[in-house]
Amino acid sequence: MTRLTLGRLARESGLSRSSLLHYEALGLLVPVARSTAGYRLYDETQQERLRAICAYRAAGLPLAAIRDVLASEGNAAAQILETHLMGLTAEIARLKQRQNAIATLLAQPSFRRRGKKRGKDAWVAMLRSAGFDDAEMDRWHAEFEAENPDSHAAFLASLGLTPKEVNAIRRRAKLTGNTAISHVA
Repeated sequence: MTRLTLGRLARESGLSRSSLLHYEALGLLVPVARSTAGYRLYDETQQERLRAICAYRAAGLPLAAIRDVLASEGNAAAQILETHLMGLTAEIARLKQRQNAIATLLAQPSFRRRGKKRGKDAWVAMLRSAGFDDAEMDRWHAEFEAENPDSHAAFLASLGLTPKEVNAIRRRAKLTGNTAISHVA
């Protein structure tokens, strides 16, 4: 069985020596032995544990949660991961709300006058690059229409849309808004 020194483990894992020493201080990664010269030695079990730590870090788990997952078995470890997943889901929802609020602010007359002129294609491209899909754009239009119909109409006209296109988008926004309300009720 091959045992690696701290330096070699750091090189092979792509982590710094200080990170590995920090993991040791937290009890996440403990050497199996020391060489006659006093170097820390890690066997395949610790190497596999380090791969797991890296996978959990890549998933965004804090070190304390990683310690809990590694110390737990079966359902307890899965519960920690599920809790983290639900926390991420809630955070994504909060970020989506902020994203919609910023898009609505950018659509306000004061920002349209100050900022660069955007046509429909440029506006849609910006929202797409921000991660909006068709359904999210429809929901955004529905919220904007419900909150401030006059401003929404003025925004759509500022994109260079024809009155017919503006009316079609506003009708769809009202339908989307009504559908969302009926799903909640």
